[in-house]
Amino acid sequence: MRRLLTRLRETSARALAIPIRPAAVVAVAALAAAPAGADCVKDIEGEVWCGAGRCARDQDGVYWCSRFDDGGADTNRDGVVLCGRGECARTWRGNLYCSAVEGGAVLKDSRGQVRCEGRCEPARAEHCERTRADTAGP
Repeated sequence: MRRLLTRLRETSARALAIPIRPAAVVAVAALAAAPAGADCVKDIEGEVWCGAGRCARDQDGVYWCSRFDDGGADTNRDGVVLCGRGECARTWRGNLYCSAVEGGAVLKDSRGQVRCEGRCEPARAEHCERTRADTAGP
């Protein structure tokens, strides 16, 4: 574990060009170990909707999911669901940015700025899908 934390600290410091504290490295390691991937949700009518990535509910109660493996989904200030190729995070101004890398990681640095694997891009409605889950059996 100590070797992993040291390697993460060195890699993260080079990639982000910011000082990394051990607590931040542990937090990033915990996020990386969190399960991700396809998401399925049930709406108030009992219908199940699935996507390749995470799902979120809009202001009308309609679920939308990222069409990308391990992609992010969240609502903007107007309650509209926007999605990304990778994970997404909100800036202090409320804008939603996602990693441009499919399944890419995102975190906020000590100043609250969104940092993305690869590069950051604004979340977009075009990156969302709404797919009804299939049923098994007769």
